[in-house]
Amino acid sequence: MRRPWIGVTVKHIRESGSLGRAQSATETAYLQAVWRAGGVPVMLPNLPEAAPEFAERMDGFLLTGGCDIDPARYGAPLHPRTGPLDPLRDALEFALVEAARARGKPILGICRGSQVLAVAFGAVLCQHLPEVTELTHDSDAPPPARAHPVRLDPPLALRDLLHAHGIGEVLEVNSYHHQGIRRRAECPPALQPIAEAPDGVVEAFLWAPDAIRALGVQWHPELLVEDDPRHLWPFRWLVEAARS
Repeated sequence: MRRPWIGVTVKHIRESGSLGRAQSATETAYLQAVWRAGGVPVMLPNLPEAAPEFAERMDGFLLTGGCDIDPARYGAPLHPRTGPLDPLRDALEFALVEAARARGKPILGICRGSQVLAVAFGAVLCQHLPEVTELTHDSDAPPPARAHPVRLDPPLALRDLLHAHGIGEVLEVNSYHHQGIRRRAECPPALQPIAEAPDGVVEAFLWAPDAIRALGVQWHPELLVEDDPRHLWPFRWLVEAARS
């Protein structure tokens, strides 16, 4: 069976030295997780005008972690702790979500990627969680350290996959974000929250107009896979959804 092609978004980095040339890159752990789950990872450059072409050629998409989203996209002023921003990456990823939704292509969003999904569906993000909760979300502990548990409430369509990976109602996760959906009541109507931290921050959600078409998780499962293979489940969901 052909491995589905998964488009993986990237970040801008600037080469050190006098030339300071811009580069596009992503963490190897994302690419390894997609391959291990059965897909072919394909890095997508930040070319917003190419989003429709990417959506035609790819079978699914992984929106990776990275910098903050420009709060103007959800009608909020810039918080002093928000940034850095990358308008070109914002433009590409929001265009990708629109193009993939129109074509029924599945999307997995991790950390920043989940926030892109949330905002695309109408969410207003809390721009700095340390102001509203004492629970550690923006941890400085290296993986595979866990930061806190999440309580899972998946729909039946996802429950079998989680059970197959030995995951029950509670999952210990890492956490490297300072923004997100503050509480379940602030989740857009189109999105279904499926995991919460002990302080009520939404840690995972999905969009399922018929079948599940988008899944967002705030933690970084790609950094936990080597230590605990159960954390491969979001990538396996993406690859299987892309096959169909």
